[in-house]
Amino acid sequence: LLFSQTGFAQGSVGQLPALDINRNNSWDPILQQNAAVIEGDTIGDLRFQGFVLDGYYHPSAKIRTYVSGPVGNNSVPGNLIFMTGTPWPVMRMTVAHNGNVGVNTFEPAELFTVSDETPVVRWEKSGTDAMDYEIYGGTDGGLFFRGGADDNGPGLTDYMVLTAIGRLGLGTNTPDQLLTISDESPVFRLESDVAADYEVYNQSGNLLFRGGANGTGGALTDFMVLTGSGNLGVGTTSPQRLLTISAEDETAFRFDRTAGKDVELIAGADGDLYFNGGANGTGSDLNNLMLLKNDGRLILGTELMPADYLLSVGGAVICEEVKVALQADWPDYVFTDEYTRPSLEEVDEHIQQNGHLPNIPSAREVQENGLNLSEMAVVQQEKIEEIYLHLIDMNEQIKALQAENEQLKAANAALAQQKGKKRH
Repeated sequence: LLFSQTGFAQGSVGQLPALDINRNNSWDPILQQNAAVIEGDTIGDLRFQGFVLDGYYHPSAKIRTYVSGPVGNNSVPGNLIFMTGTPWPVMRMTVAHNGNVGVNTFEPAELFTVSDETPVVRWEKSGTDAMDYEIYGGTDGGLFFRGGADDNGPGLTDYMVLTAIGRLGLGTNTPDQLLTISDESPVFRLESDVAADYEVYNQSGNLLFRGGANGTGGALTDFMVLTGSGNLGVGTTSPQRLLTISAEDETAFRFDRTAGKDVELIAGADGDLYFNGGANGTGSDLNNLMLLKNDGRLILGTELMPADYLLSVGGAVICEEVKVALQADWPDYVFTDEYTRPSLEEVDEHIQQNGHLPNIPSAREVQENGLNLSEMAVVQQEKIEEIYLHLIDMNEQIKALQAENEQLKAANAALAQQKGKKRH
């Protein structure tokens, strides 16, 4: 060999005694000095050995340092290796030149690195009922967090896992979503020191949303629930329909748009149902569009609801067909023998005195009270049937007059013929 490896150890005494292990490569005749160590060289071992029955000293532990990088003019980077085991100690821990500590690895990539097929970091606390904790890497690449047992050594309980594909499981080792919480009554809580806290939790198959207290850990108020059957309750935990909204006074359901008009549905404390609309995303009060009273009456475009009416409309109504189902009798009674039909003379007298047909409201009455379409349809049908009966009577009279006229014409013709014969 051109160079031979040499080394020695020396100790010192004084206020700061030290044990130096020095390493150099053999004398370099060209440079006329000791050759420098190079990357990969072992600088020295500190061995701990014991004398055993075979008459020899055998190692039980060893501390080694080696050159871990390029050597500079005045610097030697080195890693410190701690080894244990028998018959020959093996590497257990490395302290790298940059301060990284590695367990079961020569090259720790981070400040603290544990390398193994199933690496485990354990925090063990002494004392009765003291809690121990572990973080370990599973064979499938998942990172497990577990704890629970004291230092007597029984197995711990898995609390949380982060899988190799990024899924987080709490209370389960097999999360099937990005976040999976498994428990008899799992809870996901968002807690703030300065604002309200919120929770999402599963209770007996129902998903509840609640909130209220701020960082105090106190009981929260249930805001909303989605039941296992798909019913959604706001302000109630027992919705009976697909959507149930409950409140002490007014219950509102609002569609707010940043562009365009808003719409709102309000159930009043009195049981009335309001349909409002108008403003666009401003949060201001909306206009009353329609009101369904708790007794079934409907109001459109007005706040007035005359008594005894089911529908009140403030404005025009257009439709293609209106069907009125009468509760009163249709005026077929006009054709019965019991019906007393007013004579034309009586009708004429009523018109002369009142200015309108009998049983027909006047213009002033219609203006003041409106027009009942069903009643008016009955009355008008009654008048039509009376007119037809008068026309039938007149037709009979006309036929009788025509027959009488024909008889008179025939008699006149016979008389004229007799007078002509006498002249001749």
